[in-house]
Amino acid sequence: MIYCCGCPTSASLADCGGVGVALLDASNGANIKCTHSVIGVGGAKIWVPHTEQVWESATLEESYRKGAGFLKIVTESGSLREVKLKADGSDLPPLRNPAILVGQNDLTTLSYLHEPGVLYNLRVRFCERQIIYTYCGIILVAINPYAEMPLYGPSIIRAYRGHAMGDLEPHIFALAEEAYTKLERENCNLSIIVSGESGAGKTVSAKYAMRYFAAVGGSESETQVERKVLASSPIMEAFGNAKTTRNDNSSRFGKFTKLLFRNQMGVMYLQGATMHTYLLEKSRVVYQAQGERNYHIFYQLCAARAKYPELVLDHQDKFQFLNMGGAPDIDRVSDADQFNETVQAMTVLGFSINQIADIVKILAGILHLGNINVSKKYNEGTEEEDTDSCEIFPNDIHLQITGDLLRLKAEDLRRWLLMRKIESVNEYVLIPNSIEAAEAARDALAKHIYAKLFQYIVGVLNKSLNNGSKQCSFIGVLDIYGFETFEVNSFEQFCINYANEKLQQQFNQHVFKLEQEEYLKEGITWTMIDFYDNQPCIDLIESRLGVLDLLDEECRMPRGSDESWAGKLIGKCSKFPHFEKPRFGTTSFFIKHFSDTVEYDVNGFLEKNRDTVSKELTQVLCESNMQLVKQVMVLEEIDTLSVDSAKASTLGGRVVISAGRKQVVPSKQHKKTVGSQFQESLASLISTLHATTPHYVRCIKPNDDKIAFKWETAKIIQQLRACGVLETVRISAAGFPSRWLYLDFYMRYQLLAHRSKIDKNDMKQSCRNIVTKWIQDEDKYRFGNTQIFFRAGQVAFLEQVRANLRKKYITVVQSVVRRFIHRRRFLRLQMVISGIQRHARGFLARQRVQKMREDRAALILSKYAKGWLCRRRYLRLRHSISGIQTYARGMMARTKFHAMRDHYRAVQIQRFVRGVLARRAYQKRRRDIIICQAAVRRFLARRKFRKMKTEAKTISHMEKKYMGLENKIISMQQRIDELNRDNSNLKHKTSEISVLKMKLELKKNLEGEFKNVKAACQDKDKLIEALNKQLEAERDEKMQLLEENGHAQEEWVSQKQQWLGENEELRRQIDQMIELAKNAEVSQRTQEDRMLAEIDNKELNEAYQRAIKDKEVIENENFTLKEELSRITAGNFSLHGRTASNASSQNEEDVGYASAKNTLDINRPPDLLNKNYSYTDCTSLVVKLRAILEEEKQKHKYLQEQYLKLASRNKPTEDSFRVSELEVENEKLRSEYDQLRTSIKHGVEINELNAQHAALQEEVRRRREECIQLKAVLLQQSQSMRSLEPESLQLRGNDVNELMEAFHSQKLINRQLESELKAITEEHNSKLVEMTQDIERLNNEKEELQKVIFESIDEPEESANMEALRQNDRYLRRELQKAVSQYLIVQEELKLANAKLKAYRQDGGQLEHKLEEEMIRNKANGPTSDVGANVTKQKSQNPQGLMKFHSSDLDKILQRLLNALTPRTVVGLLPGFPAYLIFMCIRYTDLTNADDDVRELLSKFVIQVKKMHRTPHPIENRVIWLVNSITLLNLLKQYGDVEEYVQFNSEKQKQQQLKNFNLFEYRRVILDLIVNLYQALIMQIQGLLDAKIVPAILSNDEIQRGRSAHGMRSRATSIGASSSPEHGGGPAWKQLIGQFEHFYKQFQHFGLDSCYAEQIFRQLLYFVCAVALNYLMLRGDICMWETGMIIRYNLGCIEDWVRSKKMSNDVLLPLAPLNQVSQLLQSRKSEQDVQTICDLCTSLSTAQVLKVMKSYKLDDYESEITNVFLDKLTKELNARQMPASNSDEFTIDQKFIQPFKVVFRYSDIKLEDIDLPSHLNLDEFLEKI
Repeated sequence: MIYCCGCPTSASLADCGGVGVALLDASNGANIKCTHSVIGVGGAKIWVPHTEQVWESATLEESYRKGAGFLKIVTESGSLREVKLKADGSDLPPLRNPAILVGQNDLTTLSYLHEPGVLYNLRVRFCERQIIYTYCGIILVAINPYAEMPLYGPSIIRAYRGHAMGDLEPHIFALAEEAYTKLERENCNLSIIVSGESGAGKTVSAKYAMRYFAAVGGSESETQVERKVLASSPIMEAFGNAKTTRNDNSSRFGKFTKLLFRNQMGVMYLQGATMHTYLLEKSRVVYQAQGERNYHIFYQLCAARAKYPELVLDHQDKFQFLNMGGAPDIDRVSDADQFNETVQAMTVLGFSINQIADIVKILAGILHLGNINVSKKYNEGTEEEDTDSCEIFPNDIHLQITGDLLRLKAEDLRRWLLMRKIESVNEYVLIPNSIEAAEAARDALAKHIYAKLFQYIVGVLNKSLNNGSKQCSFIGVLDIYGFETFEVNSFEQFCINYANEKLQQQFNQHVFKLEQEEYLKEGITWTMIDFYDNQPCIDLIESRLGVLDLLDEECRMPRGSDESWAGKLIGKCSKFPHFEKPRFGTTSFFIKHFSDTVEYDVNGFLEKNRDTVSKELTQVLCESNMQLVKQVMVLEEIDTLSVDSAKASTLGGRVVISAGRKQVVPSKQHKKTVGSQFQESLASLISTLHATTPHYVRCIKPNDDKIAFKWETAKIIQQLRACGVLETVRISAAGFPSRWLYLDFYMRYQLLAHRSKIDKNDMKQSCRNIVTKWIQDEDKYRFGNTQIFFRAGQVAFLEQVRANLRKKYITVVQSVVRRFIHRRRFLRLQMVISGIQRHARGFLARQRVQKMREDRAALILSKYAKGWLCRRRYLRLRHSISGIQTYARGMMARTKFHAMRDHYRAVQIQRFVRGVLARRAYQKRRRDIIICQAAVRRFLARRKFRKMKTEAKTISHMEKKYMGLENKIISMQQRIDELNRDNSNLKHKTSEISVLKMKLELKKNLEGEFKNVKAACQDKDKLIEALNKQLEAERDEKMQLLEENGHAQEEWVSQKQQWLGENEELRRQIDQMIELAKNAEVSQRTQEDRMLAEIDNKELNEAYQRAIKDKEVIENENFTLKEELSRITAGNFSLHGRTASNASSQNEEDVGYASAKNTLDINRPPDLLNKNYSYTDCTSLVVKLRAILEEEKQKHKYLQEQYLKLASRNKPTEDSFRVSELEVENEKLRSEYDQLRTSIKHGVEINELNAQHAALQEEVRRRREECIQLKAVLLQQSQSMRSLEPESLQLRGNDVNELMEAFHSQKLINRQLESELKAITEEHNSKLVEMTQDIERLNNEKEELQKVIFESIDEPEESANMEALRQNDRYLRRELQKAVSQYLIVQEELKLANAKLKAYRQDGGQLEHKLEEEMIRNKANGPTSDVGANVTKQKSQNPQGLMKFHSSDLDKILQRLLNALTPRTVVGLLPGFPAYLIFMCIRYTDLTNADDDVRELLSKFVIQVKKMHRTPHPIENRVIWLVNSITLLNLLKQYGDVEEYVQFNSEKQKQQQLKNFNLFEYRRVILDLIVNLYQALIMQIQGLLDAKIVPAILSNDEIQRGRSAHGMRSRATSIGASSSPEHGGGPAWKQLIGQFEHFYKQFQHFGLDSCYAEQIFRQLLYFVCAVALNYLMLRGDICMWETGMIIRYNLGCIEDWVRSKKMSNDVLLPLAPLNQVSQLLQSRKSEQDVQTICDLCTSLSTAQVLKVMKSYKLDDYESEITNVFLDKLTKELNARQMPASNSDEFTIDQKFIQPFKVVFRYSDIKLEDIDLPSHLNLDEFLEKI
């Protein structure tokens, strides 16, 4: 039966657009055709009208028959009544939607689209589910909850970011995201139109929309632009909002905010904003109705009056403009706090302190202006009242305060309030004002000042919000007043309703356009429908001779009045169908608006339209001394919205000079009225909206009492009609409101067709088969390109059919299951009985067998028991007898032993007694003899002492005799040094002669070797490789030398300690000698003189013997040199077969290396080195030096002659020069480094230079061996060249030239090194001279002490005691002076040593660098020479885990390290290898104590890694450097100085600890770096997983797709579509686990420890839980039992994967909320299960549980969730002891990252075993030591 769809104004089928609904036969589910013959059956759910609730649900009690005049129904309250119907059945009540469609997100998806269905759907969502947002096509319906809702936090913003409109629950953020996405995609302008009546929440909705744009257009942490945009809201609310009877924060102006965006790299960024205002309600400044307030800023200022005592403010009740409404306060709002927020916002938006102070003064001036008392005036001399005039007392306190605050003349203000000026043609007349006129002038001035101030504030805000740069696009947010109707409606309500008519017209056109475009896009044909057009109503208002035109005309009339204007309206506008005149009187008129008919009272229309203010009063304000007042009063009324496109035209009038600029003042005749200005602004606004893509938000006020979630049906239905929601529903219902994607329709209704009609490869044909089978009327559906379109009611019919089929199939399944259960029970019982019988028989058999076993066992036990008793008796008897015999024999043996022992002891006692007696007699006799000898010897000694005393006086003469020999000794020593140098030069020449001869012989052998060169090339290549390996091994041996040097240093330290002890012992002995000298006798002095003489004689003899030995050594050397010279002279060109074998066996101290000698003569025997310091006798020195001098002269002369002869005869070849020079220079480097080490051996630099010396010494030795090998090769080449023809020798001329060039370059380099080493040697020689001087100083001190001792001895014996104290005093003073001088010297030496140490480091580094260059050149030249067969192998070295580098190469090292470490490279390396490499470099800096190098190394390492994690990189690279950073941190701890970490180190590792650096601060820096790397890695992985989580957790094949948003108008996409097998890729949960497996393998391959991998996966599972749970919370349509089953299955797969990887159970803890949600969805929801639910949901907050419960979608066979259950559950949940958190939030913060815990792991990897791979290309920068 076709009947009315519920449109309140329709009475027939044609009135409701041809939309009908069908009653369903509940018995068989057949579709009842839409004809008048169809009969409704009992049990159908319908809607019937109700007087209070508007619509009431009822059930048909009896079936409806055609022609019946009534329907019997049962209402929800249980009452039975009859509903009268027309005979034709045109007023049948509408049907209710099926339960599955109740609570839909989009009203247009309802199967039955009518007013009660829309109203009930909103009520269910708002009251039961507490959802305030609902879609209605393109409209977002927002119902004001009058309560704080946790819907606008940052987590909600992130949840809606990137989701299409309809994917999640309806929200203002979803609408804003739709607009922002369109802005990004199409780069077009958009607008959001927020409308509704006062108190509906328009301002809040607009504010949250702008907050969303500020967040996504900038960042969640507000930048300056976003902060300014959001800060503009409190300012505009303070100055433009007020409390009304309907709303505590009602906007009393219209506002259009344009958020300006710029396109930067494809992303829209918020750049600024502009604000445009409309029709500020100025009358509220001077008048408020009962229960209302003035603008908030006045009350805020009064609350903060203590901050501004100069304003002379009081309580708001004391001001006339504030106490009219009688409601000065707002519940739960602090005006003082709001004022602070307003001032802070003004500061943010660029208001200066002076500007704020001036604005506050103007506001206070307005309040005081309202309190100016206008009193009656009496005629002079009488008490008669003058009604034509009034009086303001000059001493009125408020008048004076107003003048002071506004800085104007109070007298002028008073004058023009009392008088007005009327202008004529040539003169003007002053007329006094009555009390009413004066108060009106005062109020008009107050309104004018506030309006200008409001305009000024908006201008400042626009200037601050818009930085002037060119924007790309904008999104406009229109917050405008909704349709208003009151008991008394005036000019403001007329303008507001006029604006809503224009906006409704624009809305209707846009909605109809979208609906038509949708059908055209899908390619379906449909009949164009008519929709309500309010153009006639708009014509009534704005056409010629319309309301506004007649109002402006009346305002221009000199004596125009409201009554005359009303008469004109009735006369002129009666022709308009939307105009009605009143039945009685002419003071009002009616206009039929689109939502309701409104009566307007004409009183005040003309005055409000004129908006006049006294020109004299404005002139008084313009003459104010306050700059802001002047600036405010000269502002022009312009349309800010169109000012950018067109300049305001200049009006006719007079030109006046004001505020220093030229301005056009409009004349009175041409001044625009308020109505005309508003009409122009509205036209500009509508044109702007037409140029944008609009989005609509309709705010609904649920009740007038402002009670949370209170539903007043009558009020809401009125707003739904007024805001266009029902119009949208009507347009949708006129066509095909229900729309399904082919895939979604197939997945839900595939069971309605036979398998033969289903083709999975052709979804469209399958859907066509399903539809045509059940719906025969082709007009009820259309097949589009991507969707199926159904008319109203068809989806409900298909749902009923589907439910009936499911019931049938479920019955079959239940029967089969019951049969299976009973059969299985029977089989189980049968199996149990058979088992019982089997076990009983077995039990009896086992009992019989057991008895037989026991009998047999008893016999065996008795047998063995009897045998055991017999054996035990026998053994006991035998043991007793043996014991008796043992003890008897022992007693006899002990008796015999005691007798023998006593005899032996008696003999020994006798022997010792006899010995003691004999020794006593001997000792007595010897003591007597000694006494006699002592007496004789004492006599002889005294006599000898007297003699020695007389001889001692001649010693001073001997000292004077030899005093002049010191200078001679020094000169002779210098001469000897010169002779030594000449001698060394001669030796060098001699060695060159031998070398020349050897090279000559090598040339002879070169010919034979040259023939074998080509054949031996391949062998030499292999040999070169072997030598390279040897070179690596030899490099490793350097560390062993360093270690040996360390041991030597330890020995030196111990020896030094021993010497210090000996020095202390010597000092102690000196002290004892001094003490003994004081008490010595004359005999002791004589004896000492004698001993000194003997010592001198002995030293002279020893010196003479040593000089003889030295002479013999020198003679032997001369003889050897003579033989060598004679041998060379005799055989100049004779062959000499020196090969590589005997060349390598030569003495290392080659006599030919003269450059290795210096003035220290370090090759001299040790006894000669110490001669100058061990003897003090000058005579021995003279003898020795003379002998040496003579010998050296003879040697020098002879060698020089021999050299000259040989040089004249022999001309060395270029090759021999090259080889000999290289050999000499290399040996010279070695010897001079030995000198350097010897000279600084005991210096403070020993720790650093020893290591450097060891490395350099090894390099020099290796160079020497290479030179020896080179000599051997050249020898063979020379021999082979001898046999070649002269022509072949000429062919090698070029090679010889190349060798000469290489030789000269090498010679220059070696000479440079020689000069540098000579400088160092000379420096240390000077230091040695200083040490010699110190020794001489100590000898002088020793002589002085001896002199003091001798003087004390020479003094008379009787004065010894008297001078003892003086002697001690002198000694102590001298020791004190010496200690002080030594302290000062030590201080100076310490400073010099530090400076030298730094210089030595620099020099050592330079020398090392040069030696390395030398090595590189030698390596480059090495392969060109033929290496001999016999190569001496160096001793294997012990590597120490150091990596040598130069600080200048750090950037290259780190750059190559970062670039070379690709994931494929890292897999083949040691886990954390770069970290070990960096740490080995740190150990090298620690060894050399290079503080700057280690700081630079770690700083650059941190910077490079930070650059890597701040820029886009693959996940593999982040994992690699996370592993390396953790490894480096562990190494710094393991080899640091913290006992907690080093306790597990081996002895070798303890030796390798850092000794000079404490890198605690760098450990903290690296720890921060690790945390940053972890966070960057987590965010990157989360970005990859984000798109996979929702389908992987909340969908599973067909179940999820079957319950996609039922008919969601092509917005909502199925969350499981991407995971369907038809679309490829496999199930989504497998893809997610595949990603986890991929990351897990990466962590394993790159060596990430399991504890860190578990932390990462725990964070990832938290992110999975947060994303899935937030999506579930924002998708109420999927909160059902099937979703819980899907979640449990998918989570089970993830848990199985985690357990398969042997991870701890803590990894799964973040999934607890999701697991509990799945259990909650599958749990029973009755009142008895409340406690069970509370115990189950321990990880869920109260808001989350209630959100799931209220959004839960019941299945066909589930019981309804009652309000009693929800109340009881809420009470129990609130009583829980939950951790401190925001329980109002039902979402989880997706961006929360759990802290990363770094655990110390001990590494047993040996640093010395780590080698540098060649493929990293770091060999040229790093060298392992």
